Amino acid sequence: MTRDDFWAILAAGPPMRRDDYCEELIDRLSRLPAPTILAFDQHLTDLLRAAYRADLWGAAYLINDGCSDDGFEYFRCWLVSQGREVYEAALDNPDSLAGREHVRNCILDWSSDDCDCEQLLYSPDRAYKRATGRDMPPSTGVRPHLGAMWDFNDIDEMIRRYPRLSALIDEADALA
Repeated sequence: MTRDDFWAILAAGPPMRRDDYCEELIDRLSRLPAPTILAFDQHLTDLLRAAYRADLWGAAYLINDGCSDDGFEYFRCWLVSQGREVYEAALDNPDSLAGREHVRNCILDWSSDDCDCEQLLYSPDRAYKRATGRDMPPSTGVRPHLGAMWDFNDIDEMIRRYPRLSALIDEADALA
């Protein structure tokens, strides 16, 4: 399975709610051979590792009105679930997420769903179990270095790093 194949599998389903999306993905994956499911999981793992960066964590912190380490993992799953174009743009410039409608909704109405997709993390495991009747072998690897951190509560620093996301927060505050 190539990286293009991975992105094609993610994009194959129709737009739907997060939980339904993951159920549809599990259904599609479970019809594939076990080695292909394992390869899909490896691509997912690699993409999540590549997005394990302080600048993306800072964006997640702004978007979701705070972000724990688990929350950051689920945010990265959401980022992958948005597709290749959004994922790659966010890696290039996390502030580009301000242009996404779901992100705008998260910021303008923090009582709405967060930008997270925890279920994506478990989808390959569930598909593998459904396809083979066995648990998926554990993946291996080391968590990459996050990069230099800063105080996500430092408003001036967050505005400097994320001007577009910060403008959305100012808009939300004005509406409150």
